[in-house]
Amino acid sequence: MNISPKTKLQLKIQNGVFYVLLIAAVILLAQLSLKTDSYRDWTANSRHSLSSTTKDLLSQLDQKITIQAFISQNNEYRDALESILERYQRYTDKLVIEYINPDFSPELVRNLNIQRQGEMVVTLGEKQLHVYDLSEQSLTNAIISVSRQQEQWLVFIEGHGERTPLNQANYNLSTWGEQLNQKGIKFTGINLVEHSQIPQNTAAIIIASPKTAWLEGEIQLIKDYIRQGGHLLWLAEPDSYQHLNSLAEQLGIEFVPGTVLDPNAETLGITDPQFVLITNYANHPVGAATAGVTLFPQTVAIEHQDQNTDWQAQPLLTTQDNVWSETSSLNEQEEPIFDLGIDTAGPLNIGYLLTRFSDDRDSEQRIAIIGDGDFLSNTYIGNASNLELGVALINWLVEDDDLIAIPLKTTIDNQLTLSKKQSLVIGLGFLMAIPLLLLAIGFYLWWTRRRR
Repeated sequence: MNISPKTKLQLKIQNGVFYVLLIAAVILLAQLSLKTDSYRDWTANSRHSLSSTTKDLLSQLDQKITIQAFISQNNEYRDALESILERYQRYTDKLVIEYINPDFSPELVRNLNIQRQGEMVVTLGEKQLHVYDLSEQSLTNAIISVSRQQEQWLVFIEGHGERTPLNQANYNLSTWGEQLNQKGIKFTGINLVEHSQIPQNTAAIIIASPKTAWLEGEIQLIKDYIRQGGHLLWLAEPDSYQHLNSLAEQLGIEFVPGTVLDPNAETLGITDPQFVLITNYANHPVGAATAGVTLFPQTVAIEHQDQNTDWQAQPLLTTQDNVWSETSSLNEQEEPIFDLGIDTAGPLNIGYLLTRFSDDRDSEQRIAIIGDGDFLSNTYIGNASNLELGVALINWLVEDDDLIAIPLKTTIDNQLTLSKKQSLVIGLGFLMAIPLLLLAIGFYLWWTRRRR
């Protein structure tokens, strides 16, 4: 085939136009990549993306928050730290990120009391909080804490043998208190005999399982606090709720005599029927924030009386149908049996949420009553979803509705489990079948070329 000079010129022109267009396309794509930020998370449970709760929080930030990340340039966690902080910066321009090499800033490390590589210090004005792990929960909670408009103070009533977050005994609530403190919620204890007034900056009062009777004047202080629109969390017990009967009457609730027994506890290997399992929660933010089963070691059932009260009541924790409230004393030698006409059959409610709007408040008044305080004690708070429920209750009481739940992103189990037969087939395939197949293909190609 003869190629004329004219054809050669046309080919050169075509090639030139092609290269010009190719270069132009590369330049345009480069400009597009610089100006466009597109991100997709295709993992099974979106573990590389922020939760909708965190995204909403970031979109509402109206002040600059500084995050100082103390980590060396070549540290093994550097990439992971940068990755999680970049996710936060995608949704707000209010975060100022500073990466600080602790080896080159010893004075700053001492001043801020930095303990480890990867530690972050979240600062807004005079508020400052340390974050020690690379999780969305911890970092978002820190941002929540420093960005609160006012300090949220919980007041724990003392003087009657109540549980307290200020003591680390198994009966007490120090583990729960540490979690609340990380979220920027502060707490203190008050003896109503020594202090005749509730502090003005009280976000909610906690009555945690009193063991002895109250003075009438103490009960009246709590009644007045509620009448003025205050929030309350009351953790009752089967053997001591009678100490505050007049308070229960004001709230329009009634405790069912006896202790709730749950034969379903045996499914978890628990032989004591006084442990109550709850899987049925109210259609409410507190219930939605509780991911799984909660465990109540010893609880009393609660009923709400609709008459003569302006409270809107919603059952929060409801037992299964085969549960009952046992009024007789339990004998370890005998299996408890439901007595018709004496005991109260299930399903029973062991938790209520009460709400109402008062004349002198624009916001909703909130009260939570739970028939057990053991579930938040240091002994049992680590069981099942007890901690999730305890934190969600406080977030609801202090009116942080949008911040009740920040889900944990975990890696879905992608482990491949094979039987011995399947492992043998795969092993022989790699050792024999594939090499033989390649050998056969090579022989075929050799034979075909030889015949030509």
